[in-house]
Amino acid sequence: MIRTVRILRRAVQDLEEARRYVERDRPAVARALLIRLVAAAESLAEHPERGALPRDERLRSLGYRFLVAEPYLLFYKVGRSVVRVYRVLHGQRRYQSIL
Repeated sequence: MIRTVRILRRAVQDLEEARRYVERDRPAVARALLIRLVAAAESLAEHPERGALPRDERLRSLGYRFLVAEPYLLFYKVGRSVVRVYRVLHGQRRYQSIL
């Protein structure tokens, strides 16, 4: 079953922050990064279960999964007909306290 993917407001802000950060040093790369991250999120429409379960028990119990899009992690939850992307965070961040 194909689901709708919704990139929530905070995740959109994360994407914009990532784009601005990369754009300072490599403007040409920033746009490609944004396209790649959005494409990764959209790919969850057909294969939402492909993301990993977090090691963190609290995040796992809240129903989060994450998809690796080097060097970023897309945190999302799978619903009956919708996949909601909550955050897009750099893999080096301590995401347990952010979510």
